[in-house]
This record gives sequence, C-alpha cells and structure tokens, in this order.
Amino acid sequence: MSTIASGLSTLHGALRAAERSWLRHLDAALGTRQLSADQWAMLSNLSTESGVTMSVLASKSQLPPSSATRHADALAERGLIFRIAAEDDRRRILIGLTKRGAELVESVQADEQQFEESLRKRIGARSHAELLRLLELVAEGPVTD
Repeated sequence: MSTIASGLSTLHGALRAAERSWLRHLDAALGTRQLSADQWAMLSNLSTESGVTMSVLASKSQLPPSSATRHADALAERGLIFRIAAEDDRRRILIGLTKRGAELVESVQADEQQFEESLRKRIGARSHAELLRLLELVAEGPVTD
C-alpha cells in the first residue's frame, strides 16, 4: 500500500497513522487494566527510571505538565506510583513506581512485546531494526543547516 494512495503522503500523516495503529493494538491491553495511552507512557517511562520529577516525567512522556499531573494523581490513587520529597530539596517531589505499579508495567510490557514480535515477523528482523533506527532519528528532530 502506497502512503500517497492511503492519504499518508506526509511524514506527519504516516507517523500519526502508525501511532494510532499501534495504540489500537495496545488498547485491549491497556483497557483491561484501566489505563489510558498517556498513563501508559508515564508508567513505561517510570519503569526505566525511578525518582524523577514531574517535569522530567511529563517531558519524557510527551505530555503537558497539567495533563501529567492529572494522570499522576489518578495513578497515585490506584497505588501504582509514589511521590516523595527529595532528600536534597524537600520542595522537589520525586515520582516512582510502587511494587503494584511495577507488576502492572511488567504485564503490559509482555503484551506489548507480543505485538512487537508480530510486527517483527511481518516485516522481518532487518526491517524492524531499521525502522527503530529511523524512528530514533526522526525523534531527535529536524536537522538544521
């Protein structure tokens, strides 16, 4: 299928369509766990780094600070994340996964790995590796001359 024929003639259109398609695959995994895609982004980022500030977490999750705070409130109410004051500066609040949150992340990641393995089988290991490499380049932003 040509990206032009399918209405995805721009990089923006192709990336948005790919993201939406990927999220549709994850919807079942997230829905059964009562998580939104934004909450999953936050939990997923916390799985690799604990004790981050809300501003860092919002940035890594690509969310506006107000949305990240609202999602963090909901995740904290469910006992999936914790908030503690930083030892060096009690005004800074650090966020991390609780044991329950880590277990939830692990289970969603298992589903996500199945989806990714399905994609890898469909496009081949070499194309999958190249796709990841190219997406990293795109995520770095445009090159300025």
